[in-house]
Amino acid sequence: MSADTGVPVDTAALLDWICSRTPPPRHSEGLNDPLSIAALMHFLLLADDSSDPVARASLNVLRTLLDDRAQAEMWGGDDLVRFGQTFREARKRLCVPYPSPTLLSVAERLLAVHKELEISPTEGRSVTTIDGRTLHVDPRSFGTVWLLACMLPSALAAAGFTLQHIPSFVWLPKFLSSGPAELAEELEAALGRTAALGLTELDRLERIVATLPSDLGVTRRSKLPTLMRLEASYPGLRVPAIARLLGISPQGAAKLAAQARSAVTVRY
Repeated sequence: MSADTGVPVDTAALLDWICSRTPPPRHSEGLNDPLSIAALMHFLLLADDSSDPVARASLNVLRTLLDDRAQAEMWGGDDLVRFGQTFREARKRLCVPYPSPTLLSVAERLLAVHKELEISPTEGRSVTTIDGRTLHVDPRSFGTVWLLACMLPSALAAAGFTLQHIPSFVWLPKFLSSGPAELAEELEAALGRTAALGLTELDRLERIVATLPSDLGVTRRSKLPTLMRLEASYPGLRVPAIARLLGISPQGAAKLAAQARSAVTVRY
């Protein structure tokens, strides 16, 4: 998603932010990004409307770690205003029933909605250089494909192509194909790649969980086993994040983190 919006970041930088180690990626690089990573994350999570209890629990854990709305307001308040109405329109149009549970019907809807969406460009401005010359900066315009990609998991579920909202199914080409048949083929290939990557990640997590010691010498009320499982998904959790996740004091979180480090060394 970040690459499609023109703000490429890697997963390590995102994890650093989610786990409270750093501010959002690219926040201070002085780049002319079309939107902030914080706003993009907020729109992605806002689009996750799954009713599946496991999916909701996973989303709640993530939002306990990262207050996406507060982060978006802090680092990308203008983006919320600029894209908010268009996001709501895309969600409204893409989540209504589809004529058939096929990728072709989803592709047809995506292309139709893409033609209707519009985001007003920002105003141009004049800049005076140090030697007195005046330069005119053209207005910035904004694409909308990434907004459709945010809603793609919901569209697939609304069409009946998937049984539930699958958050990782968010790929769309940066420039949509002109015809629905071609776009449907691209979606099919992309969903196959994403599913394969998801299975690889699931295998990795299962191997890590299988290596965790079964006898930690703690009571049933101890949160140490829970923390060690959370570390598999969110490696390198900081003490404040542990305290929020487990509902304990920072002192207790620091002690628990030390216990986890001494209990086992997990390679991620």
